[in-house]
Parts: sequence; C-alpha cells; structure tokens
Amino acid sequence: MTDRLNLPQQIRQQLLQEISIRDPEVKVHIQRNTFGWLRLSIVTSAFERINFEERENQIDKILDIFKLKLHEYPFADYWLLTPQEDAKQAQSIPVQMPLWSEILSAPDPEEPATVDEDTNKRPFVVTFYSFKGGVGRSTSLAFVANLLTTRGHRVVMIDFDLEAPGLSFMHPIDIPEATTYGVLDYIYQRYLTPDQDEPKIDACIRQISIPTRGELYLVPAGEYDEGYVHRLADLDVRSLYQNEVNPIHQLLEDVKNTLDPDIILIDARTGLTEMGAVALFDQADLGIICFSPTNQSFAGLEWVIKAASKQRKYNGIPDLRFLLTPMPPVAHTQQQEWLSRTADWITQYWGVPSPVTVDELYYPVPYNPSITTLDSLFAEVPTAILDPYISRFDHFRAGNGKSSINGSIFSLFWGKVA
Repeated sequence: MTDRLNLPQQIRQQLLQEISIRDPEVKVHIQRNTFGWLRLSIVTSAFERINFEERENQIDKILDIFKLKLHEYPFADYWLLTPQEDAKQAQSIPVQMPLWSEILSAPDPEEPATVDEDTNKRPFVVTFYSFKGGVGRSTSLAFVANLLTTRGHRVVMIDFDLEAPGLSFMHPIDIPEATTYGVLDYIYQRYLTPDQDEPKIDACIRQISIPTRGELYLVPAGEYDEGYVHRLADLDVRSLYQNEVNPIHQLLEDVKNTLDPDIILIDARTGLTEMGAVALFDQADLGIICFSPTNQSFAGLEWVIKAASKQRKYNGIPDLRFLLTPMPPVAHTQQQEWLSRTADWITQYWGVPSPVTVDELYYPVPYNPSITTLDSLFAEVPTAILDPYISRFDHFRAGNGKSSINGSIFSLFWGKVA
C-alpha cells in the first residue's frame, strides 16, 4: 500500500531510478502546493527528439506502479523538459518572489548559498518580526535604535507594518506637513509612474531629535489619511516584483544613498502577510523574532522558521535570533521551564550553528508596565526600562570578548553590527 504522506519522495525515487538508466544526469523535483497537490518537474536528455505526448506516455508508464497518471490527481501541474528547454525557460521566469508560499513550495536548492559572514557590512539590515501582535516588537526595535544612537551610530528605522503602523506614532509629531510621506506613498507612486521620482525620498524621511551623539531617522508607513486606506487596498506586492525596477528595492537604495546609515532597522507586519515576508526575507541580514513562549506562538512560528531556513539556503540571508517579550513576572521555576522549552524548540527548528550555543540565540525581556507611560521611546528613557536591553553592553564594548555579552539583547546581534 502506498504511503500517501511520503508519496512525493517515493515518486521522485522511482522516476530517478527508471530515467537514470538512459540519462544519469536527470533532475527530478517534486513538492506539494498549498492545497496538497503535487508539482512535478523533470529535466532529462531522454526527452530529446520526442514530442510532449510521448514524454507524458513515458512518465505515465513509470507512475503506473502507483496507479497514477500525470493529468489526474494528485498532480496540479508538471514540466517535462530537455536541458536546453529548461535553460531557455529559466531565462524567462520572473525573479523569485520572497513570499511565504513561493519560498515554502520551492524545492531545496541543490547547492546552498554561501552565507556572508562579513561582520563589517554597512549598512547592516535588521528586521524585527512577530507572528502575533502585542509582544513588544515595535517597542523593542525603538529601544534598540535608541541605544545604538547613544553609541554614535547613524540608524534608520523603516516602518513596513503598513496595515497597523507603529513606529510612525512613537514620537511627538513636530515635522512639517511636507515631510509626512512614507513607505506606502513611495512604493505605490513609483509603481504607477516608475519614470518619475515622486515623492522624493527626502520627503519620506524624518530625522528624530535625540540627546545623543548619534543620528536617528525614520521612514514612516506613509501619509496617514483616507487616501492611505485606498492606496493600501490597491497595493499588489507581487506586481512590484515583476517590474523592471522594484520600488521596494529602490526605496532601500535611496535610503542608503541619501543617509549612508550604519544600521537599518525594519519593523515588519505580523503574521503571514506579504509585506511581512518581504521585510524578513528580501534584504534583511538578520531577523529578530519576537514572541512569547506559548503553544500558539510556537505553532505559528514553525512555518516562519521553515521559510527562513529555506530562504537562507537560497540567498544566504536572513540569519535569525529570538527575543522573548514580554516575559511576565512568574516563579523562577516557571521561567526556567519556558526558557528550556524555547532552547529545545530553537534547536529543533532553526538549529545551532557551530561555534554558537543555543543560549546565544535568544534573550528574554521582562514585562514592564512603565513603558506605557512614556510619551516618546526616543527621548531620555528611564534606566530601569532600558536595563534589560543594555545589560553588560558597555562591558562588551570595552572589548572583553563574546562571552561577556550573554544576558544582553545585543548579544543577539551586536557582533554582527559593531
């Protein structure tokens, strides 16, 4: 009896076994789509000089052992190509979209991409992502930005949470009307009129006044009016990746060229949304995954981690670190149980690359109700609030080695952006 759960692998093995007799270089890829149907691709020189119907007949004979045929369930679609046809088709396929379904349904690459270990990359792009809302993602990003600027860095925050902008409202509005454009205005208008430089990138950037020696800038979600709602409804993220010039890529390039930042911090949309995928998978060197250690969070994040892992195999990014926030004040034994489960979960689904230990991949931030009393997250924030984010940070900056930063949120990624 056929094992339906392992059917794709069984089909692939049978096809390879039969076709490799004539073509040892045959390539067979098979995976399920989001509805559970199968997508099959076969590239072999055995198809040369025979028409498509003959190719189908050959494959149907091989599949007969499973009582299956190409044009019937469970096959959604299939490609039967010669190496020359495959090369020609590859040239016409649009750029891979960094979206959930495309990444998860793609076959594993035959050769994983080389991971860029350049710790001096500038700007270093970090995306803060959460599967669910209400876990302090935007707040954590804002505090990290605050602390980085106190160390003299030029930091740019970009609000990609278009459906529920957060960063855009975390500081007092004292900016002239002419500078209230943002991410949505920029990418929407450039999609409509790609040959026009409107709105200017300068009109989408706010410099935030801070009492530190660094510089802090914000690209908000957009001009928040009724038009914003209509522009958001019309936005088709997939179509942006079919343009000759991708407006999202253009936005990031304009920010880099205009501000020359050390670090870019991106606030991503929650859940399995397209803009959330773009923020996490397209150009982020590092993803900070914010979550509370609950069953619901672990279940949802399982697919996030699977997609991130596959995207890293394809493009070498993103690397991931995990932020447990906000951790409620519970008994020490309960907290240790949560942390132990988190460590086991990270080890199982993301893995622990050598020479890193799992304890270096996550960090808990305790719940602090005083955060809700702050008028701005970018002004002078009380030490008691910042302490969980900055613990031992100065000690690390003094050059005492990697082990000295355990216990700090910066231990999650500071070695990459210092």
